[in-house]
Amino acid sequence: MNRLLNRSKDILRKGSAQLILVALIIFFAIETGGAFFTPSNLISIVRQVTTTGIAALGVSFLMISGDLDFSTGQVYAFVGTLAAVLYAAGIPIVLAMLIGMVAGIAIFCLTCWISIHFHIGRLVISMAMGTAVSGLACIVAQNKTIYGLPDSIKWLGQGYILGIPISTIFFVVLAFVVAFVLRKTYFGRYLFAVGGSNDVARLSGIHVNQIKYLSSIIAGVFVSFAGLVCMSRTFSGSPFAGSSLSTDVISAAVLGGVSVTGGTGKTSGIVTGVIIIGTLSVGLNMMGMNTNSQDIFKGLALMVAVIIDSLAKRRKAAAKA
Repeated sequence: MNRLLNRSKDILRKGSAQLILVALIIFFAIETGGAFFTPSNLISIVRQVTTTGIAALGVSFLMISGDLDFSTGQVYAFVGTLAAVLYAAGIPIVLAMLIGMVAGIAIFCLTCWISIHFHIGRLVISMAMGTAVSGLACIVAQNKTIYGLPDSIKWLGQGYILGIPISTIFFVVLAFVVAFVLRKTYFGRYLFAVGGSNDVARLSGIHVNQIKYLSSIIAGVFVSFAGLVCMSRTFSGSPFAGSSLSTDVISAAVLGGVSVTGGTGKTSGIVTGVIIIGTLSVGLNMMGMNTNSQDIFKGLALMVAVIIDSLAKRRKAAAKA
């Protein structure tokens, strides 16, 4: 009996994100009288979670390695803004987008370098970096949204293949790639080892700082790409985009089972967490709640997810003891 009970608890713990998603879908379906399941609304959810999902996949590398970064939203906005400004200045759009991506990657790497070199937690450095990057984006764009982008980039954020948004296809493909890297490569194993304990990883011969830099590069690539997708979808470069992205990304990852202290996480959980955030946003919007009210629910969701993660860590530690 005890074995069956423990087995049931284990299944509930591992599938908690999926259960939360099902509960939300049922709740919003009842509250909206079935309007939640219309094709247009489902496509709206899919499109809304795409950029958050791509960014979350990248940031998950940082979180699994034991680092939290709160500059995600600011870097995301800066990349799209810089690309738009460069294009407006006469630089070809493809080159402008590449420069934007390089800038985003460089910011994440700089945050990593400062954190490692001065032995300061990445969370604190990233908050300061995010504020600086946000100010830089506003200066570059002169506090305004940049319009007038070429039609040639619309396909990235607005195009469809067989009725499926191209950006969503990118998200799904990247999710499979991330799952493979995390579970089937030495880098993935090293990443979990570093997140579990830096000291133990070093004693095992793992170059911890190299893993953290690689994680920063990957996060920079994904977040920058998400910023370009947003630029294409909105057909503009705005320094004010991604204001809640950092919270959404971390909430999605934690809801999906990625620990805030590192060492645990899986791609399927991250994808589920992203869908939960998107479902919550669209569902609350359909119920007539404004952005401020939605932020309250998202904040509560993050707190609940962190509490669940903390309790799980305590139970695991108690079991080992």
